Amino acid sequence: METVWNGIWRGLDLRLERRRLADGGGPSLRVLAADAAGALREWVRFDAFERQPHWHLDPNGTDEVRPLDERVDPIAESFELLSRDPATLLERAGAPAGVVQPSAGASETVVLREAERAMRHRPAVLDELDPVLLRNRRSEKWHTYPADVLPAWVAEMDFPIAAPIHDELRRFVDSGDVGYPLGLRQTGLPDVFCERMTERFGWEPDVRRVEVLSEVVQGMYVALEAYSEPGDGVVVQTPIYPPFLGSVRDMKRTLVENRMRLEGDRLEFDLDALEASVTPGCRLLLFCNPHNPSGRVHTREELERVAALAVEHDLVVVSDEIHADLLYDGREHIPFATLSPEVAARTVTLTSASKAFNIPGLRTAIAHFGDHALQRRFNTVLHRHIRGGIGLFGLYATMAAWRWAQPWLDEVVPYLAGNRDFVAERLAERLPEVTFLRPEATYLAWLDCRGLALDGPPAAYFMRNGQVALSEGSLFGPGWEGFVRLNLGTSRPILAEVIDRMAKALGR
Repeated sequence: METVWNGIWRGLDLRLERRRLADGGGPSLRVLAADAAGALREWVRFDAFERQPHWHLDPNGTDEVRPLDERVDPIAESFELLSRDPATLLERAGAPAGVVQPSAGASETVVLREAERAMRHRPAVLDELDPVLLRNRRSEKWHTYPADVLPAWVAEMDFPIAAPIHDELRRFVDSGDVGYPLGLRQTGLPDVFCERMTERFGWEPDVRRVEVLSEVVQGMYVALEAYSEPGDGVVVQTPIYPPFLGSVRDMKRTLVENRMRLEGDRLEFDLDALEASVTPGCRLLLFCNPHNPSGRVHTREELERVAALAVEHDLVVVSDEIHADLLYDGREHIPFATLSPEVAARTVTLTSASKAFNIPGLRTAIAHFGDHALQRRFNTVLHRHIRGGIGLFGLYATMAAWRWAQPWLDEVVPYLAGNRDFVAERLAERLPEVTFLRPEATYLAWLDCRGLALDGPPAAYFMRNGQVALSEGSLFGPGWEGFVRLNLGTSRPILAEVIDRMAKALGR
């Protein structure tokens, strides 16, 4: 067996190995320390296998084997046994006294969490997707169009979900656990969200200011109702994720459009125009950070200028940060609420695990409020029951994603970056008239198809002539009719087929 992870915890050498699942195997966590002669040896081993999970104590080389409970979560049980009283555990195994060092506090928690993440992870299968199986899915992406249409539109990845999420959902199904959930705070999700933000972005949000929603879009609609009146101005930067525009229209607010500028093959924020567009009647700024569909990652300078405008004009900022985990080339995501206490006090942050971890159908999201008054207004403008409830699957899948599934994401993001480069090269070869706006984040790409001089909207043209579904540019705001959005969240063979169909639609 190959060691796939190792670390030092309280003076113990932890090593994770993996046996083939096909043989009923799975992860093994070995606990090693020096014997009386100073030689490193294994004293305890946890075999959290698919079948007959168990653990070993090895006093005097006798190898005592004890069962783990396969009916629940043997990995969680393994770490509970290890962390409860490791000194006594190692003594029972026959190790010399004193091999377990005193607790180092938070740093040891980090090591154990890394160990558990590695133990729960199984390598992602990203480049071997079967279109036949994908077409049998019942999600919107694969069922909106006829079977001969290749879908590359809605923001949903085709990859299998991370092993920790899969295992969590399977436990619910296998045990028939589909009852009512606990109270949303009792589930622990607000705490897991705060842990995630601190670990990933250095942001320490107040857990008391967290609300659980069904989706980010729901948060937009409630925020518009809570912080503005019909006719009030709402600033939106276009092109933009269509529900930004739809929510303003549906709630009968006035759209104050701030168009981005196309500079070569990159969309830039027109901050001068933004400053000029804000009127006394504006109440909100709907912000997308990172930006969908351009894939732009906002710089600190850009964010600070936007924040200064929000403070100057007393705007509530509703910041959609759902793509924050999907950044490329070493870029940094800066949560809008971290810019200053004054900015935080007027910021509602909306996010979810749904995009980065590919679980949009489980309908769970987070709203964080930088101020108690913002939160109170959000919660009282509509009765909470109007927002609907959240199911067990979404709550616990989200916690599994944020707490345990980072190794999966660490495999997916580089693959997506490779997809971005692959599409750029393929378009340059097959459709050089199309300008590929290289995304800095997200698994979405914004394509300028105006150079093709097509008769009518390009997405409709490629659907009609190439049987490939893309997102129409006009959905993202007026003036973007010559563009399409392409979903990169699939295998490279499927992406190659998408580009080839687009080229064939033009007779190439």
